[in-house]
Amino acid sequence: MTVSAPELVNSKDQFLALLTKCMSEKGDFPAFAKSVQQLDELMHDQNKNIADIARVILNDFTLTQKVIRLANSAMYSGMGGEITTITQAVVVLGIDTIAHITLSIRFIDTLSASAPASDEARRELAQAMLAGSVVRNVVTKLNMVNGEEAVVCALLHHLGRLMLIFYFPDEWSRIQKIAQSDAMSENDAALRVIGISIDEMSQEIARNWHLPKKISHCMISSATFTEISIPGSSDWLKVMANFASGAASLLAQQCNADDLKQYVLRYSESLLISTEDLAESIDLAQQMVAEFPGNPESGKSIGKPYDSRERLAVSIRELKMALTQGIDFNVALSMMLESLYASMGFNRVVTFFRDAGMLKAKVGFGRGVPEVLPGLIFPEAYAADVFHLSLTNKADVFIQDVASTQSSSSIPAWLRETLPDVDAFILLPLIFNGKAIGLIYADWCKGTTNQIEPSEFSSMGVLRDYLMKALIKRK
Repeated sequence: MTVSAPELVNSKDQFLALLTKCMSEKGDFPAFAKSVQQLDELMHDQNKNIADIARVILNDFTLTQKVIRLANSAMYSGMGGEITTITQAVVVLGIDTIAHITLSIRFIDTLSASAPASDEARRELAQAMLAGSVVRNVVTKLNMVNGEEAVVCALLHHLGRLMLIFYFPDEWSRIQKIAQSDAMSENDAALRVIGISIDEMSQEIARNWHLPKKISHCMISSATFTEISIPGSSDWLKVMANFASGAASLLAQQCNADDLKQYVLRYSESLLISTEDLAESIDLAQQMVAEFPGNPESGKSIGKPYDSRERLAVSIRELKMALTQGIDFNVALSMMLESLYASMGFNRVVTFFRDAGMLKAKVGFGRGVPEVLPGLIFPEAYAADVFHLSLTNKADVFIQDVASTQSSSSIPAWLRETLPDVDAFILLPLIFNGKAIGLIYADWCKGTTNQIEPSEFSSMGVLRDYLMKALIKRK
């Protein structure tokens, strides 16, 4: 959406009202703001759960792949070997790091999807990505704990400029002309044209989106070099965001080597980073910026992967190794559910547990899981359906065609009503001390059903058995 609003000159309130309207009409930005709030709540929740944050990420298939890819990058290569699941990534890297990785990816994806088809928008977005890449290289060199927070700060530092370019290209063009001809800052030029500085606009967006204070602090373009800041502190993050933004701008202008060297020298002391490390980080970013996660793809599951057997084998090894390291049942459950979800390309996976005479769905991953959980409940008392058959006989079950005449009578009505899109599903009962205490349910939706090979079904049973060993250890 492009807006021309000459009446907004020197009218701060009117401009902010129109900006808010523009962003709300573009669905990607409200969704991103909600994602920021959700992840921030998880990071600050004393009862935060690995399964909670894993579920947030796994609801988006494409985001899952990008988070795992970035978690295996050079920045985290020394922190526990290859990472193949979100749960494993959270265990190894920590909730805060994974949350910030998720935010950085979603920010780029949101902007990529929302950017107008203009050279100016593409250049500014590429510049933001380059700045993020510079910071990622710096914090990798520093081995900084939760360095991804600095990357998020560097990306969001560009938000005000991007919003102007996206929604007010005419005003942005005037701001640029005034800044260049009158030798004034973009902030001052913006104040003259739209009645509000870019920094003020960024802070207003930060307040509306309820961004964490550390991040909103970094969205201001001014930074001091007179005081040395401790790496990772709020002031240091602000200086780093400004450094990366300036470096990306100089590279975009194809500055000469001497100018870039002088620029690095200005920041080296205040950041407590050698000029060599800063220069190398910039050089590496130039080479690798094209590999930064972006360009949104379809986020839908497409059914069973071609290498499902190999994925299941890897999942068994990982869960077995994790159990030797002492993970508890809840972490093992999250890891096992995610492994099933990713290895077999299921639409959703859910765990039922006995609770006050009922079997209730307690935790799961996949399409619309939080919304459907309340409807996934059935009485413990025996009924002639496939769920009770699986529990009573302690038998693993695969229903290949829910609509078929052979199995339709054994499919309970509550399942058909709550999950009308199901075409096929499996049931894996959870046996403890000889008694079924619950079961794992996983399904494919219509159009993605695949055969399950005997070896795959066996491997899923092995995963379930290893999960129950975690419960036995807890006893």
